[in-house]
Amino acid sequence: MGTFRQVAMSRIWDALQKVEKLRDVEEVASSALPNGIRLTDKQRLAIRALLRTSTVEEAAAAADVTEVTLRRWLARPAFVAEYYRAGRNEIEESMRRLDSATETAMAVLEQAHELMDAVRTRCDRLGVATDTTTRDDCPRDENGRDASATETEPNGSVVA
Repeated sequence: MGTFRQVAMSRIWDALQKVEKLRDVEEVASSALPNGIRLTDKQRLAIRALLRTSTVEEAAAAADVTEVTLRRWLARPAFVAEYYRAGRNEIEESMRRLDSATETAMAVLEQAHELMDAVRTRCDRLGVATDTTTRDDCPRDENGRDASATETEPNGSVVA
């Protein structure tokens, strides 16, 4: 058995080869199409189902066609080309949404950071100590309560 790095590199190489094969299939399928070939609405529904389900059987059921029909369509260059195009478009759209969500998350984090700075500044002005520990960091008493929030009597008993 190879090292972790060798195994990882081998898997990456295999994945890259599969991507290249898919690009070749899409190119061949696209170039083999006579101009003007259109897919039916049922075929487009089947493509969406293929993109959203795990198996051909599930996709066929979702598109309300037989598995034999869907497999026959998957052997047609026009269908395969549209399937790859739709998959690529879906990935690109997901990347755009992820990029947008990342920008939004960064803006929220920046606002939270600014708010925390304002709170610390205000606490400093008021002479209030700012503690960065969380409740999980606090010691607990035998009842699971925050031990730093409890008071003890001179005889050692806890006052709730």
